[in-house]
Amino acid sequence: MSAMPARTAAVEPRRSWRPRLQVVRSPAPARSLVPYLVLCATILLGSLVAALIINTKMAVDAYAIHDSQRTLNRLLETETSLVQEVEEAGSPASLQRRAEALGMVPAERVDFIVLQEGRILGGGEEGVAVASSAGRAGWAGLRWPGWAQ
Repeated sequence: MSAMPARTAAVEPRRSWRPRLQVVRSPAPARSLVPYLVLCATILLGSLVAALIINTKMAVDAYAIHDSQRTLNRLLETETSLVQEVEEAGSPASLQRRAEALGMVPAERVDFIVLQEGRILGGGEEGVAVASSAGRAGWAGLRWPGWAQ
């Protein structure tokens, strides 16, 4: 025989008819739909409340604008009537009637003073010098026709 040891058959593991067992994690609990539905309902309710508040505010502002327009129209009518009264009171015919009612009489003559030239224009004595000899010293040097000096 030989010096080599005899080979023995390798032992193969036995295969069993049962499957091999493994550790399996427990399934994650299913999430509830309640928080999602509560969030959606809250957003919807908030949107409705916001729309209601905005609509109410717009209605209040519309009433305020309407009242302001009515006040403005009334004030414009008052202004128009006052302007008409002022124009009527300032007309020459109206001024003449009021002056006569107060006992005023029309002026016999109208004179004008030209300060740059130192003369009086109009009336009987045309072009009378009014400046004093010291120059145009103001009203102290004026000589009025017909006034005693």
